[in-house]
Order: sequence, then structure tokens, then C-alpha cells
Amino acid sequence: MLRPQHFKGEANVRRSAPGLRHTALVLLAATLILGFSRFTGATTINANSASQSDVAAAIASAADGDIVVIPGGRVTWTRTLRVRKGITIQGAGVGVTIIKDSVQSGQLIAWSLAAGLPSRLTGIEFQDGGRSTTADAPGGILRVDGSNTDGSSFRWDHCKWNDLNGYPVFDTVLGVIDHNSFVKTHRHLTIYIYGTSWNGKSYGDGSWAAPTNFGSSDFLFFEDNDFTNNNTVFFEFVTDALAGARFVVRHNTIFNGQVTDHGTESGGRIRGSRAMEVYNNTYTGTNLANFVGGSRSSRVLFHDNNISGYWNNPIFSLGNWRNFYPFQPWGGADGTNAWDVNEPNAFFTGTAARNSSGTSVTVSGVNWATNQWAGYTIRRTSNKCNSNSITFASIQSNTSNMISYTDNGAYPTPPLAFCAGDTLEIRKVDHAIDQPGRAGGSLITGDTPVRPSGWNDQVTEPCYAWNNGAAIFNGGPGVRANVHYFNNTPMPGYTPYAYPHPLTKGLFPQERMTRNATGTSQHNPLKKRQAWGGKKLDRKKAKKAKPSPTNEMAEGQEDLGH
Repeated sequence: MLRPQHFKGEANVRRSAPGLRHTALVLLAATLILGFSRFTGATTINANSASQSDVAAAIASAADGDIVVIPGGRVTWTRTLRVRKGITIQGAGVGVTIIKDSVQSGQLIAWSLAAGLPSRLTGIEFQDGGRSTTADAPGGILRVDGSNTDGSSFRWDHCKWNDLNGYPVFDTVLGVIDHNSFVKTHRHLTIYIYGTSWNGKSYGDGSWAAPTNFGSSDFLFFEDNDFTNNNTVFFEFVTDALAGARFVVRHNTIFNGQVTDHGTESGGRIRGSRAMEVYNNTYTGTNLANFVGGSRSSRVLFHDNNISGYWNNPIFSLGNWRNFYPFQPWGGADGTNAWDVNEPNAFFTGTAARNSSGTSVTVSGVNWATNQWAGYTIRRTSNKCNSNSITFASIQSNTSNMISYTDNGAYPTPPLAFCAGDTLEIRKVDHAIDQPGRAGGSLITGDTPVRPSGWNDQVTEPCYAWNNGAAIFNGGPGVRANVHYFNNTPMPGYTPYAYPHPLTKGLFPQERMTRNATGTSQHNPLKKRQAWGGKKLDRKKAKKAKPSPTNEMAEGQEDLGH
């Protein structure tokens, strides 16, 4: 049992007996399953207080595999805690160890995961301590950077994130976020997930070129958490994701919130989110919205969720924003863009009969069937009166001579407009790059993206929704039912990943213990165990680990670090 101690002097350490170390190594070699409880050679290091300086000193004296225990206390940190080791940082529990964020520049905690090792953050309540400027993504307040190929993993559990002025951010992290409470009243709730460096590439390109692998451990899992939005006016995003992110949201309770991502569009060169699974969650609402989720690029599985309190029939929206705005460097999905799969020729060319009104235009000399152009794209091919730079939009409906098209919400400029006499054409986008229901494709490279030979060779991998009561997918521009998504249809051959996640039991996902046939780097417990078992604590160094001067002050008392 870990017993945090709060006293002056050197960090308190406890080393396992050598005999237990050798026994664990034998068991490990026999079973190839490494439990956290069997990490012999680990040291328990008790920080002298919860101040940033004392915690930093304890971490400095820790070796990979050690447990740094933070005692109870309510403290305000004004400097970043940086962690680059495979350790556990363990507080005394929610409501007991309380760390308040008053860092005015940078993160409260910046954690770079150690290759081949697990890391863990547990038993701490985080509160706002007066950060004046929102810590937006991708920096965030808590930022964890990892890799899907080096055997690192991360667990964040049994903590409370209470109305901080900024966001947690996880980039290319495999592991689990479990049994936490995330509360938003006045500040923020959203957790950001990225896959920027998936398979050692940049911008999320590696993740998009790799197989989806639903039902595997190659995701960041959110399970058994409570997400509570106490704001009575606005619903809240539980997640946002981009740069090839892969994540699973399961067995959580969500109050007035939704699970979302970004696409390959407004992030610039960065690709959109790659894949998400959302299942076995309990959503409750107070009629703030009817959206329980949304995706602008991911392949989505949405199933077996219990939903109540969202107005009308709740929906999980699927859309592609490039169908109504030319985000750079990709450009718009206007039916001619080489990043997309398009029909080769225009289906119609003609002329605007008069100036457009809102998001509709009357066309000269036509007599169309109702809605025969719904789902196609309209392009303005001339500019008679210096209209804005938007030259295309997705067609929503048509009458015998009038086309109604998408409004882009003036983001960031007004939507498509016509003047009398402007020429126009109708084209068709079959599939846009990285849209919901499309995946894979050749590897894209370069800071300015370079189209691979044979592009666009992405394939259709539909999104599936089932067993969510009245909640269904709603397809937005460019995302077609029974092609890019299926409602009330289980995904063929799909089996969810093991629940609870093995890391919650102190086990590594077994399929990551060896390198697989595709070359994906997987966890090597024997190699890691040798490193941990052979590393000795430098007790002289530990004795010299003293807190440095700081202005982190405990509320209502003197600085606990001095």
C-alpha cells in the first residue's frame, strides 16, 4: 500500500526486494503479460509537498517505472511541470490533492512519453487558478505527446478536471483515460486528440495512409468518465480531434455534450480526424441541442448509446466542409479539384437569370425535374459584378428553374452569389478527400501537400450507426446515405476492443507486445523489463534533490515547498 508522507528532507523512497525482481522476470518471460503491480525495481518517491517545485524535485530523482506520490494539499502552480519519464504521478485523491492552474504561458503539465514504457497520472483534482488567457489547442493546459510505434502508453485516471481555462491535449497517444470527472460551468470541457506523428510521419498523413483497425488497441480510449456541462445556455464539445486522430468514447456519462472532430479543411495543412468509435455511453440533456455528435472527416461507428433529453430526434451529423468553402491548401470540393474523386464533365452549363437571392439562383431557359440536382455542385464560371471569392456550393434542392444551395454561415466570407448574366455549371463530387466514409489512400507528404501518383485512391469505408434509439446519422454536404454511411446497420465483422481496457488492470494490450507483420512497432515487455530491473537508484542524487525557489503558494498558508 502506498502511504504518502509529508515532511522536510530527502524524498522518501522504497525499493522492492531483489528476490521479487528476479521472480517477476521469470513470470514475465513465461507469460508475456506485464502487470503494473509486478513492476519490481520500482521506487515510491514521496514529494515533500504538492507544490510544483517539490513535485519537480521528486520527479528529478525518479527513474523509469517509479511512482511519485503527491500528498494532500491545495496549491497553485505558476510554472510548467515537465515530465519525460515512464513514471506514475499519483495524488492523494480528488478533493485531497488539488492543483490550481495559474500558469500564464505554456502548459500546467507537459508530458513526453518514454519509449517502451507506461506512464500514468492519477488521483488529482485540477482547478482553475487564474490563468488569464485561454490555453488553446494544440498547446493546451495538460499536453501529452506519444507515439504509436515505440511501445509507450498513457493512463489518466481517477482525477477531476474542474472548469480550467484551457484544454487537455493528447497527440499520438495510445492508452486510456478512465474514471475521471470533467466539469464545465464557466470555462471549457473539450479534450483534444491528435495523431500528428502517426507511424513517424507528419500532419496525420501516416494515420490516413494506415488501416483503420477498428476493435484494436490502436486508439486513445475514453471510458467510464463523467462529462458534465453545467452551462444552461450552450451545449459543449466533449472531444475535438484532427491530424489523423483515432479515439474511442465508450461507457461514459455525458450531460449536455457531444463527441466531435475536425476535418481536412480549417486546420490548414493538418489532416482531419481519422477514426472514432462511440458506444455504450449514456447521454442526458436539457434540450440545449439535438446533436449528440458530429464528424467532418472520421470514419465513425456509433452504436448502443442511451440518449435522453436532447430535443427532437437526436442526430450524429456527418459533413464535409470543403463542399462549401475552399480551405487552403486543399481548395474546395467543387467538382474539379484533383484532391477529390469527381465526375469528369459538367452535367449542365447555363446562365443566371437574375441576381441571386440569399442561397438560391434562378437559371435561364430550363425546365428541370424537382430535386434532380440535389447533391450535385453548382459553380459560378464568370464574375459579372465583382462578387465574393466563393465560386461554388453544394446543391440542396431545385425547382423547375431555381437552385437552392448551401450557406457557409459566412465562414469566413459570405457564400456563393450570382449576378444576372453570370455563367454557371453543374458538376458532381463523388468522394472528397478524407470525408466521412472514406479512408486510406497513398501517403501524402510535404509541408505543401504533394499528391501521390494515382491519387485519389482512397476507398469507401462507410460509417455505421445502430441501437441508439431514435438517434441516427444525418448526412450533410457530400456525405451520402447508403454509400458513406448506414443507419440502423451494424458494421459487418466488427468486434469492439476488450473492455475494460487492459491498462486499467495494469496489463499491456497483448497484441502490442511483439512487432506485427505489417511492421507496426509493438510493445516489447522483455526489453523494457531489463531496463527497469537493471536501473539502480542514485541515492546520493536523491538526497540532493531539493526544491528550487518558486512562487507556487498553498492557499491559506505559506508555500509548502519551503
